[in-house]
Amino acid sequence: MTDWPTELERCVRCGSCRAVCPVFNISLQENETARGRLARLERSLQSGRFSRSDWEAFSRCLQCGRCVDVCKSAVPVPDLIRWAKRQCGGSSGISAMIAEEILPHPARLRKVAQNARRLLGWLGQATPRTSGLRLRFALPYLNRRRYIPCIPEKSFLEQVRDRPAQGTQRLALFTGCGPGLLFPEIGSAVDTVLAKLNLVAAVPNQPCCGLPAWGWGAESAARESVQSWLRAFPEKAYDTVLGVCASCTAHLQNDLSPLLAGTPQAAAAQSAAGQIEDFVVWLYRQEWRPDLKGIKVAVHVPCHLRRGVRGGDKITPLLIESRADVIDLPPDAASACCGLGGSFGVTNAQLSLAIGEKKIKAMLAPRPDVIVTSCTGCLIQLRELAERANASIPIQHPAVLLAG
Repeated sequence: MTDWPTELERCVRCGSCRAVCPVFNISLQENETARGRLARLERSLQSGRFSRSDWEAFSRCLQCGRCVDVCKSAVPVPDLIRWAKRQCGGSSGISAMIAEEILPHPARLRKVAQNARRLLGWLGQATPRTSGLRLRFALPYLNRRRYIPCIPEKSFLEQVRDRPAQGTQRLALFTGCGPGLLFPEIGSAVDTVLAKLNLVAAVPNQPCCGLPAWGWGAESAARESVQSWLRAFPEKAYDTVLGVCASCTAHLQNDLSPLLAGTPQAAAAQSAAGQIEDFVVWLYRQEWRPDLKGIKVAVHVPCHLRRGVRGGDKITPLLIESRADVIDLPPDAASACCGLGGSFGVTNAQLSLAIGEKKIKAMLAPRPDVIVTSCTGCLIQLRELAERANASIPIQHPAVLLAG
């Protein structure tokens, strides 16, 4: 078990994090640097008291990990922030209800999506049907100046749930909540690509991976979600479990085993964490390349993909080897976070959009034919930012582009 107070002591308050922190670069508030948050955590530990205002302050961290990249002491800031949230009691209110009562349960997830589809169909008249986005307004917990994606009439999971695997590899597909419930075109594109390799991936009835609960500091709810996930994807049932969303995949690869350490599922969790792979990383190894000659592509590499997924960014080399014209973004723009950060983009909506505006401007400037990213949270954020910029450039998961 990690000794988090000892990890906290490794921060020497050098301030290297200031230059790379997306939140600080907008707010210019010292308490919103990594060292500022860790100083607050240290004070709370010394006093023996954690307040709700502490939780709210820690929740203004994107957990993007850019501070870790420049930290000479390699302080695991995102992990410390999650631990700090747990000391504050974790999530509460609507977020706690979602984490504990909905995310670990596939049937409840589907029911919520169906009800949301009906509700947003009524509220969504605030934006055109052609938009693909709907205004968030007049609802608890949602900022009235943000958008959410339209919910499809029939989700990908509803279309193919409980499908068995076929072919020479026993593959299973873990969609995550975004592709599974909101973006059926992603799952369909993955199916199309796999069909070119004479493969069909199994799609078992599946829950959320627990990443939202983990990010909120709701450790028990996150543990319940990964236990449910293990039941859906049991050890040794498949050769490989393909993760479609880079953030979900990174969470399962890195946090599944620690969450279940010391439980009867510990060995199975460790094995399963080794079996799940990012779809694009897996596809890159298959040496299949479509012909994308003449397509000008801007790539947003999600923070979780860059820093958490085994194999790292294989979107860029796969597209280059497929003869796409991949735009070489300026280094600062290429490594920048889109600003969503899961629930951060809801509870800190204007700050989230301000962070993302820098990213979308850099990506739109070279006039790409398409923008791709493999995290569905980033996909939602970039689509909203592009719409606010009155840009009509499609923003897709790489599987959609690869499928043709």
